[in-house]
Amino acid sequence: MAEHIPEDVIAKIFQWLPIKSLIRFTSISKRWRFIILRDPHFATSQFQIASGNNKSVCFLSYSDSNFFESLNLQTTTSALRNLRCPFKQPDSMVFIHSSCRGLMFATFVGQGMVARYIWNPSTGFFKKLPDPGVKNEYQVFSGFGYISATDDYKILIANSNLEEGEEAKIHIFSSKSNSWKRIQDSQYSASSTTIMGTLLNEALHWLEMFDDVIVAFDLADEEFRTMPLPVVEDHYAGDYFRHLRVLGGCLCVFGQADTNAGSMDMWVMREYDAGNSWTKLFNLKFSNQPEGIISVKPIWVMETSTFLEINSNSETRVKLVRSYYNEEEIEEIHMDRRSMIGYEESLLWLE
Repeated sequence: MAEHIPEDVIAKIFQWLPIKSLIRFTSISKRWRFIILRDPHFATSQFQIASGNNKSVCFLSYSDSNFFESLNLQTTTSALRNLRCPFKQPDSMVFIHSSCRGLMFATFVGQGMVARYIWNPSTGFFKKLPDPGVKNEYQVFSGFGYISATDDYKILIANSNLEEGEEAKIHIFSSKSNSWKRIQDSQYSASSTTIMGTLLNEALHWLEMFDDVIVAFDLADEEFRTMPLPVVEDHYAGDYFRHLRVLGGCLCVFGQADTNAGSMDMWVMREYDAGNSWTKLFNLKFSNQPEGIISVKPIWVMETSTFLEINSNSETRVKLVRSYYNEEEIEEIHMDRRSMIGYEESLLWLE
């Protein structure tokens, strides 16, 4: 019957289907496989339609296994599926730094080498990046973003020799040129809890632990600037604010004065780059028994709830908790993994 349906109609129908179904359809015919996996216009259209409705949290393993796990946020905890990391090898580790439009920026470490990749866990696509020529120094922060006007993905890495107090050496990768370049050094050394840049308005954002500001890097202009944090009475900003994320197109910051309080505050910048627009929206409850919790990290922020990763002394596993804003309701998901990252599923890739 599909032979009698025009191809453009089939493509329009496909755009509304979930990634899991589309991947299954690639085995039906070569033409369908090409449309789903190799047509860049279809991949872009599908992502634009599905964005916001088909998000997943990817659970990452640091063991010798070549498999990660993915859990769709819109389904129940039984919807786990294994994902094979195609460049993972035995006796090695893969670190996932950040995600953008369904693509992951990852570093492979093992066998006496370090390699960097962009990987789409939904389709299995991966691309090994050129060597940026960075010394074996501490990576103080990084970020991954997309510039729509030029259809260019950019990756920023900032490395420094902390023992010598050096400024961060900034390198930028561009998918358009498929190359890295060194730009100006930066005096900023983002907090260790926010080493992954938060993408908003085609700029990357980090918390800066010494100056108590938000550092922003414009991906198009390739320039740094700073933005103010909320003014909070009775709290020192550097100790109170822990994480940056995005809620409904607005930058948000999470404040936590005491881990044992079992909750954290969410502040939202209602107008971008306007310090006077910060508003405390919610107090997120994350545990009924907060004693012994080592750290709490927001993984993915949604309109009705936030997913948080919790590490505690009493657990041998990382706990994923969903905290709802308007109710004191907590949904717990236990996973035997040591790190988590959120991403939107997509069919996108890099040429």
